[in-house]
This record gives sequence, C-alpha cells and structure tokens, in this order.
Amino acid sequence: MKPFFILALTCLIGAFQTAAAAGRDPYVAIYDDVLQANADRAVERCTDLQQRLGEPSAERRHDAFVALAQAWARVEASYILGGYDMDAMDYPLMVDYFHLGKEDVHATLARLIEGDAPPARALYKNSYKTIGALDDVLFSGPWSPRREALAEVIAATVCRNLTRIRDGYRAHRADYLEDPKKALSLLINAEIENLYKTRDWRIAQISGLTKQTLGKPEPHHQQYPYSEASWAAIGAIIATHRQLLAEDRQPNLATIAHRQQADAGLATIQAALRATEQAYRDTPPDHHFGTREMIPIFQGLLDMQKAFYRQLVGRLGVTAAIIDADGD
Repeated sequence: MKPFFILALTCLIGAFQTAAAAGRDPYVAIYDDVLQANADRAVERCTDLQQRLGEPSAERRHDAFVALAQAWARVEASYILGGYDMDAMDYPLMVDYFHLGKEDVHATLARLIEGDAPPARALYKNSYKTIGALDDVLFSGPWSPRREALAEVIAATVCRNLTRIRDGYRAHRADYLEDPKKALSLLINAEIENLYKTRDWRIAQISGLTKQTLGKPEPHHQQYPYSEASWAAIGAIIATHRQLLAEDRQPNLATIAHRQQADAGLATIQAALRATEQAYRDTPPDHHFGTREMIPIFQGLLDMQKAFYRQLVGRLGVTAAIIDADGD
C-alpha cells in the first residue's frame, strides 16, 4: 500500500508541476529561468574561481575556470541586455574578447608575466582582462606568484563586468515584459547570431571547415586553447539553445511558436538541434575539433540557422538581422 501511495503522490506532484508550467507566461519563464538565472550563475562561478586562485590545487583552479567558461557561454548564447541599455551592448566584449582585433594578446601577456610592473598598471587594456586572458595567464605555463597576481586582477574585472550584466537584467525585467514583440525579436536575433558565431567562429575556423582553413584544423585559435575549455563552452551553448527551444523545456520559445502557428518551422529547428546535441555527445574526447567529426555539428547549427530565417521568423512576425547571407 505504501509504495502505491508514494507512486500516486509522485504522479500527482508531476501533474501539478506540468500544469503549473503550462500556465506560466513563456516570456516570464525565459527571463527568469534562462536570462536572469544564467546571469546569476555566471557571477557565482566567477566568485568561485576567485576563491580558487590562492589554492595549491591546479585541478580545482581548472575546474573552476571551466565552470566559469560554461556559465559565460550560457549568458552569451541568449544575450539581449543591449536591447534595453546601450552601454550593455559592449559588456560581452568586456567579458570575453574573442575573434576580434589583430593584436597577439598571448604574446603581450607572456611579456607581462615575465615583467614586474604592478598587475593593475600592466593590464591596462580591456583585452588583457577577459576570460580569454584568464585562460592564458592561468594555463599557458607553470603556475607562479606572478601569474596568480595577474589572475586576481583579471578575475576581479571579469566578475565586475558579469555583475553589471546580472544587475542589468534585474533592472530591465519590467521593460522586457512590457513589450513582448520587442522581446521576441531580441531573443530570436540573439539565437541566430549565436548560432552563426558558434558554427563559424568556434567550430568551422578551428576544425578546418571554412574556405580559408579547409581540411587544415587550427586548434590554437580555439576560444580557450590553454585550459581546453572550448569544447565544454560549446556544450553549454548547445544546452542553452535547448533551454530556449526544446519541447520538454517549455514554457519557452517553443511555446510562443506554437501559439503563433509556427509549428513546422519550430519542428525543423528542433530536429536540427537534436542532431547537433547527438553529434556533440558522440564526438570522442580525442577528436574534439577534428575536421570529419565536426561536420555533423556544423551542419546541425547551419540547419537551425537556415530554418530560423526561412521558416520561423516570418511566422513569428520578427525582422531578423541578416548574418552570413542566411548561412549559404
């Protein structure tokens, strides 16, 4: 009798939670459970890393950094704060200066590590105080008091900028909810932009899948080459797209698409997302960023991007920014 009662109670609770989720406003759920929650978590992970810098365990420092890279990837994958605060448009560049500029930041940081200038003065450029710079200072060579001192300054700056993002989301929740049409446009365009950057910047150019790098992988151009956290960050990005699009993560963008009779386009996107997730899971650790192994992930992200442009944005009444000629 007792096992039956427990089973019945579990089913009842599950049904209640499903009904409650079904009744939630998808815009509220997206903001609270994805945008704000991911921003909150990024600040927490940055604080965790700060606390690990003075510890002797290299493994704990590494784990904390990977967790921060994943947390930031989730925030960046759905970043819309710049739509409500012009200053916030630049916050992502202040957190992680990736795939921008021609300066050899690694060479500069190597000189700073060998130098003796006070860290706060030596790290005078924003590109020296990002998550990418942390990857370099923490993992490009033997740990030392000098590296620790530099890392403390860099981490403090990263945490401060992540806090700006967290607080910005807290401040603009009402603005977001006041205009669902604007919110939807920002969300869809953030999805499309991130799909492109993940496919092209984080995968194709690293794995030899662009016209310039065809068949010639360039692993040194990974987002986080020294910690090897790039692969984990890509996984976090894919997981964030799942948060926003999967049927079993509703209420989310899928809920909005269903309400606006955009089921066909949504189904195409979800199928491509599932294929991307499976390809990511199936990639052996020693073949991360291998040209052949990255083709299914590249293709899945490309299929998602194309489906957004060709099948979803029109049905949702959204004007999509044109990025990379819709992926062709």
